[in-house]
Amino acid sequence: MSQLTELVLLTVFLAFFGQAEANPFVYNYEALRIGGLIFTALLVAGGVGVLCWGQCKPRRKNDEDASKI
Repeated sequence: MSQLTELVLLTVFLAFFGQAEANPFVYNYEALRIGGLIFTALLVAGGVGVLCWGQCKPRRKNDEDASKI
């Protein structure tokens, strides 16, 4: 999982900084917006993954008795 995350971050980094501009104060707002959307989607997916981490495990009959306490 960490290799996939590193690959995605490297790809996004290279997409933004791979284009050399003549003026460093001129920004590519479309690329910045797309990068922000990708970053937000990764944060939301990570948050949902953290929230659902313990919810997706199959339960046994013994676990049901412990949850009624």
